[in-house]
Amino acid sequence: MYKSLYMVLAALLLSAGMALAEDVVEEETAEVMTVAFTGIALELSVGEIPGAPTVWTVQVTSVEEEMEICSEIINVTVFQATPPPWGTFDENVVVGDEVEVFGAYIEDETGCSVTLQGSEDYFFMAALEDDEVVETDVVEVEATE
Repeated sequence: MYKSLYMVLAALLLSAGMALAEDVVEEETAEVMTVAFTGIALELSVGEIPGAPTVWTVQVTSVEEEMEICSEIINVTVFQATPPPWGTFDENVVVGDEVEVFGAYIEDETGCSVTLQGSEDYFFMAALEDDEVVETDVVEVEATE
């Protein structure tokens, strides 16, 4: 009798656990919205304890692709001790520099932010001047017949 009672209890717990796991998976696979914008670097906050996030506060000056963001001031997490992939960030940016940002947009009850976690394509870098030329290597390819 107790054996069948334990079997029923085990089946109940197993089905409850599976339902909970499905809910968690659905939450984790939410669609990621990306945003690209330019702005002015206002402040760099480097975490004091190992693993804490490194965050740039940026005043947004223009947003690409007509996306609406919740604030003109955005925190951009450029690094944190969490699993990859992470985008790249320019360590030479200083307060007052114009920057270009492309990353995952997060909006919740505390406001909005951007993170470079989630794709190697994300970036935080100094904006190029209009007359600045980027040097690239040119590779010559010989035609084969």
